[in-house]
Amino acid sequence: MPTPSSRFRPWGLALLLALVGLAVLRSHVGTQQDGFTIDEPWHVVAGVSYLRTGDFRLNPEHPPLVKLVAGAAQDRDFVLPPLPPLAEKSQEREWVEDVTFQHNDAAAAQQRSRLAMWTFHGGLLLALGLLLWRALGLAWAGGTLAFLAIEPSVAAHLPVVMTDLPLALGLAVAAVAVGLMLEGWRWRWVLATGLALGLVLASKHSALAGLAGLALVAAAGAVAGWRQGRWPEVLRRLGKAAAAGALALAVLWATYGFQFHAGPDGQDRFNRAMADKVADLHIPHWRAGIGFADEWRLLPRAYLWGLADTVRAGVEGRGQATHFVWGVNHKGAPPWFTWPSILLAKVPLALMAMALAGLALLPWAGQGRAGRWTLLAALGAGALHLAALMSGQGTYGGVRHALPIVVLLALPAGAVVSAAWSRRTALRMAAVVPLLLAGAMTAREPRLWEYHNELAGGTANAYRNFGNEGLDLGQRWPEIHRFYQETIAPEGAVFYSSYGFMEAQARAAKANYRRKVEDIRDENLAGIYEGYFIYDMPDTLPWPEYGWNPEQALRGLVPVKRLGNAIIYRGRQESPLARAGNMYFLVMQHLYVEGGGEDEIVARRLQEVLDVMPYHVGAAIELGNARLRLGDRAGALAAYSTPLGQSALPPEPLIQAQLEARVVELTDPAVSWRDLPPLRNPSME
Repeated sequence: MPTPSSRFRPWGLALLLALVGLAVLRSHVGTQQDGFTIDEPWHVVAGVSYLRTGDFRLNPEHPPLVKLVAGAAQDRDFVLPPLPPLAEKSQEREWVEDVTFQHNDAAAAQQRSRLAMWTFHGGLLLALGLLLWRALGLAWAGGTLAFLAIEPSVAAHLPVVMTDLPLALGLAVAAVAVGLMLEGWRWRWVLATGLALGLVLASKHSALAGLAGLALVAAAGAVAGWRQGRWPEVLRRLGKAAAAGALALAVLWATYGFQFHAGPDGQDRFNRAMADKVADLHIPHWRAGIGFADEWRLLPRAYLWGLADTVRAGVEGRGQATHFVWGVNHKGAPPWFTWPSILLAKVPLALMAMALAGLALLPWAGQGRAGRWTLLAALGAGALHLAALMSGQGTYGGVRHALPIVVLLALPAGAVVSAAWSRRTALRMAAVVPLLLAGAMTAREPRLWEYHNELAGGTANAYRNFGNEGLDLGQRWPEIHRFYQETIAPEGAVFYSSYGFMEAQARAAKANYRRKVEDIRDENLAGIYEGYFIYDMPDTLPWPEYGWNPEQALRGLVPVKRLGNAIIYRGRQESPLARAGNMYFLVMQHLYVEGGGEDEIVARRLQEVLDVMPYHVGAAIELGNARLRLGDRAGALAAYSTPLGQSALPPEPLIQAQLEARVVELTDPAVSWRDLPPLRNPSME
């Protein structure tokens, strides 16, 4: 039976709506200066394409839910040129950025997207609050939503067209729905659970870990039926759980238009063929499982393509060999404390203390069966998601990949409010003190995405302790553009950028922007440049593993302005390392966007890169591949061996094994080395 606090009251609904409104308002204030993140144009253009063409070939590495929301928000004037044949992600990224910034009003598209995402995420927040009200009471629901309204990383993601917050909020909604289903196995909650699980599946491929946690709790709830009715009751509950799962799969299929192939014509014109995408996987059980699901058409092919991409980039790793945590650059596998540290650095300390206090209260705070099952479901989902993060190689995403944990921390925080609300007024006030402190300590934060708490050195100094996308994801371009217009353009100077913005924006703005290397025939080995230079703040630190010494590389440059994680210099630079890094990316564009060819020049340029950066796995693989195409076995062997022969930055284990296997093949007389296929560059994922 519902507890008294779970009964519907109009003022309770008004309270939840007010908290959702507060979350959106706070998000607006703390993100109003932000430009697009580097991935949003991709998602927006893909969403428009899905709706207009019914073809899911663009951006298959993410399920379509968020992209459909953002695409539906664009008006009929949004220009979508015919989709050309696309090879590899790099060519696809260039095309979608060209569509966004050259063919359309990017600022208008962003504003429409922001309104759509606030509406979508606000709906998920309200659904979470209403379900928590039913399962755990109004005070608990209010405390949870208050936590989420104040938490900076949640607020930063509310208007963003990315898949991380939909996964986080959807997983929390699904956990509460599972708890309500397990309370009495009523059909209305079975259906609610299936719908919630389907939305989670359609949000992000990394949902699978959290969903496995929910499945384990649901299985435990079904087995618990043994006490009431032995095997018949267990089977009845398992049947209802299976019905919820079937509905979830139906929702996922619906977001793909119930079509197996990417295109409505039965074609799959991905930027990389499905068979090749599966073959790229090194972990046998993932390769076999995804291949089996594709062969038997168990899930849409675009979804399976994206799952293969997620496993390759997140679980196996895309070449990330170091992890910067608490000011130490850890080599190889990330240390076990990486993800707990990221959470500890990003969540306001007052909110973290509130969540930890709530965790201590949980054994006594649950209200009835629904509440207990809800908390178990949330614990299962959060534990398995965290375990998946900690077992993977990729830590580049930072807190955005850990958002499900951040959102689920709000549930024990709600326990503090709920426990205090049932007691005298003094305790009621004490329960909201952490919320007030967190609000006061973060209210003046102008860029919520970049927020770090005091343990990390605060927002301004967090770059000294952490290096991931929680620092920045390219949103500072509008301010950089204003600086260009006010300072650089009047001088007639050029500017170069190592900051992670989309250069398509500079091209569209007709700014005097240049790459440090514009042609693969570039002979400027000394790396001499003059003008304005935009760097990330971590570039002001020494990185001996990469051969980067800022005192040497930035000599002759004068800092003129800092914009969050971006810093602008003026002067004359001489940096062979900067030239080598830029040359590598230009060669990659030549190979994978412009069609390749000219392997003698490619090999010469890549050798120059390796001479300066012997640890560079991508350059070594591409040079080895080029030497194979040229029929130069000795050159290929030397190239593939280069990263193995240095100790400053050892390759990650799977890539090292791949290189070692290639070296064996090239030295084995029984192997026809001329027939060896090229190695797959992990940076392409």
